[in-house]
Amino acid sequence: MGTQLPFTLSLVKATYIPKQTNDSLNVFFVLNGSIELEVSNHVQTLFADDLYVVNPMESYQISSKEKNLYLYLRISKKQLEQQFLGPCLPLYDSLLLTNAEKQEEVGKLRKLLTHLMAAYFKKENRLEIEVYQYLFSFLTQMTKKFKKESPILLTMNTNEIDPRISQILETIQSEYEQALTLDDFAEKHGISYHYLSRLFKEHVGMTYTEYLNQTRLLHAAEELLLTDLPIIKVALNNGFSSGKNFHQLFKKHYQVTPSSYRKEHSLISDYSLGTSRMADFEEVSRPLALQELSKYLVEKELEDENVAVDESLCLDVKTMSYKERVTGKKIIKIGPAFEGLDSAVQAELRIVQEELRFDYILFEGFCPETNFEKEMHMISEYLLNNRLFDFFVRIHLTPMIQLCLDEQLETNDQVKNWCDRQLQLIRHFINRYGYSEVGKWYFQWKLPRNIEQKKVVNHYGYTYFFKQAKILLPEIHVGILAMQTLSEEEFEEYQLFLSEQEQVRALPDFINFHADPYKSSEIRAEHAIHFKEYQQAILCRITTTVEQIQQQPLHSTWQPEVFLTDWNTLVGEGNTLAGTFFRSALILESIIELSEKVSGIAYWLNIKVKERKTLRREDSSLSVFLYGELRRPLFFSLKFLSHLKKRQLAQGEGYLLTNEQGSYQLLVYNSSYLDPDYSVDTVQVKYQTKKLKIALDHLPKGDYLVRHYVLDKDHGGIYNDWIRVGGEQEIDSELQSYLEKKIVPKFELTKEKISKDTYHFETTLTLNACQLYLFQPIY
Repeated sequence: MGTQLPFTLSLVKATYIPKQTNDSLNVFFVLNGSIELEVSNHVQTLFADDLYVVNPMESYQISSKEKNLYLYLRISKKQLEQQFLGPCLPLYDSLLLTNAEKQEEVGKLRKLLTHLMAAYFKKENRLEIEVYQYLFSFLTQMTKKFKKESPILLTMNTNEIDPRISQILETIQSEYEQALTLDDFAEKHGISYHYLSRLFKEHVGMTYTEYLNQTRLLHAAEELLLTDLPIIKVALNNGFSSGKNFHQLFKKHYQVTPSSYRKEHSLISDYSLGTSRMADFEEVSRPLALQELSKYLVEKELEDENVAVDESLCLDVKTMSYKERVTGKKIIKIGPAFEGLDSAVQAELRIVQEELRFDYILFEGFCPETNFEKEMHMISEYLLNNRLFDFFVRIHLTPMIQLCLDEQLETNDQVKNWCDRQLQLIRHFINRYGYSEVGKWYFQWKLPRNIEQKKVVNHYGYTYFFKQAKILLPEIHVGILAMQTLSEEEFEEYQLFLSEQEQVRALPDFINFHADPYKSSEIRAEHAIHFKEYQQAILCRITTTVEQIQQQPLHSTWQPEVFLTDWNTLVGEGNTLAGTFFRSALILESIIELSEKVSGIAYWLNIKVKERKTLRREDSSLSVFLYGELRRPLFFSLKFLSHLKKRQLAQGEGYLLTNEQGSYQLLVYNSSYLDPDYSVDTVQVKYQTKKLKIALDHLPKGDYLVRHYVLDKDHGGIYNDWIRVGGEQEIDSELQSYLEKKIVPKFELTKEKISKDTYHFETTLTLNACQLYLFQPIY
């Protein structure tokens, strides 16, 4: 935080915390397990969801025999007192949960504490206002519903009493240690002693002397506990004329002598005696605290406080004209070629092909072989590559091979030799699979980035490889990875490259580009929230340059395919709770919009193959699997799209309607673009839930089987189900198998008879949720 907050908050696991007292308001909120809380010699057992408040200067002790976790909020009276009308925090009813009539209010306090914790553990300056918002909302709710009447009116609203009494109260609170007499105040205000005495008691409820003594006693008791000063020194520090007077007043008010009070409650005396049981507790670290909070949010299903938005969707199928829906090609990415030999990767690829039918597989180069020069070979010198490509051909995945020129190559002859080795491999595969099969393959040449001296040999290498590959097999596809950012240098390099290839008639058959705002922190800071505009800007640069070349007579028929091969949607950021930012609707909407503008879109197979490539955490990347056969929401988003047909009847914001041979397919989704820091853990979602009323007009009458699929954070989202089973970072085989079966979209099958002109139904879409309705006529 930018400044020191007037409170501390932590998650604690405790077996024993010895008796202690402080001048703060202490709040205990049990998340799981139980604790025994002893407050002023009264023992109370607190269980999960119980909430307890210990007032300033009350002693407490904690013990437990079982695993537990509780939230501990300590609010400093001294640091926060300027926020109140009086100089101190009010006192509160301690056990909040016992009041059956106030269960609703207690529930609000739990929710506010949970959200306070989420904001607090972010530790970001711009969220300090959010922290204070929840803190003061909590204190306001406490003061309204659970304030305890105190005989000392420390929280009195002095605006409602006589101004002269108000001034006296303020003086007492700030100068209680000085010699203050009612005579002095009477003379100052020009009124009689007896009149001021009656006026004070009338407004305050006690005599001037009682109020002054109780104020001094409160501060003296605090000093007794928090210092080891002699008692006589404590008495004089707080305005008492003598030790004897202090002793008499203290015993009358607290029923014990000052020394006994210090001995019973002071931490200093406990530890100095050396007889106290040692404290046994653990404060949970920030990442683990957020994870534990995630569990609580999921288990209690705490949602946004915002009201759901009501919307209507009316579609008249009779009046609609149709067009062919553009789907684009699907590309799966695995990083380096050798990843494709891994058994787990191959198992995931089989599932991809069985359920989603991808078109291409994008990987880097070929597998490295261990060959030795000799005249005769008993086995193929391309043993690993044969295994790899045999597998791709068998599961009907067309290779898209990235060729990245070795940076150590500095001359044209060196580059030519390198290209010849790649061409030799292609010849080998033509002999193995035939011209027809290899003619479908794509070879992507990567342009250099900001390496001036490499551009000449790189461009030469592309031209040489392009022309030799076309001689070898004219149908083969040779293209480039053009742009990866909005860098002006990259754009100039891309334009220069195409200009050169235009002259030598080696224009690429396809152009790949990247548009991932999360590629670097600088790009993310500028473009993450508006990621679609970022993608469109890069695509515009690519297509504009293509169109300029197409205007030349010699190249008017040049029509390169354009593929988006690395990208992302908006993701939750900043902490462990990023997983709560469900985003399937964002993915679906992006795919639908991009498919009309690009030839195909790529997705990573799983986060681990990408991490092995980038050497960093890739939890938020777009991948079909998490790992193993654990499907991510992207998998189900693509599955939803696979149910839609080519005959498109209607498309608009948040919906897509298709049909085929009397059946209808309706996809609806609730995409929400919001600041990544405002994941659902901060409860700042503008439109988290949408209540949608749907009317389908002139749907052919008859009986239908209606299949309804729901993809949201609780049905198909990994995070919540992972939290529900414990949120363990190390998932064993049994848990892995459970999650693979558990994490699927919700499915309902009903039989509907449509006999009217309009078929009405309603549904609720949570944040970034997607729903699919399949209407199949029964003949």
